[in-house]
Amino acid sequence: MTSAASAIEKLKGTWDYVNGENFDEYLKEMGISWVIRQAAKAVKAEKMIISFNDNNRWTLKSESTFKNTVYEFTPGVEFDETRADGAVVK
Repeated sequence: MTSAASAIEKLKGTWDYVNGENFDEYLKEMGISWVIRQAAKAVKAEKMIISFNDNNRWTLKSESTFKNTVYEFTPGVEFDETRADGAVVK
């Protein structure tokens, strides 16, 4: 197993949202506009579910009252993600 896969293996499970300390600063650094940052702070992910399958593909599910999001990826391999502001990032 690669080091990236080993590191993410420790994250496997179901996680509940606790707090958004420094979240606004993180979004600002990412170049997210003030309006989108305010909306993002209001919509807190209630649960994150991290799992994997036999092909070493990982699934990250984020559940919230606003939107549920699912990302599938292979650790250590770049993939496209569409942010809440519509920007596509790797």
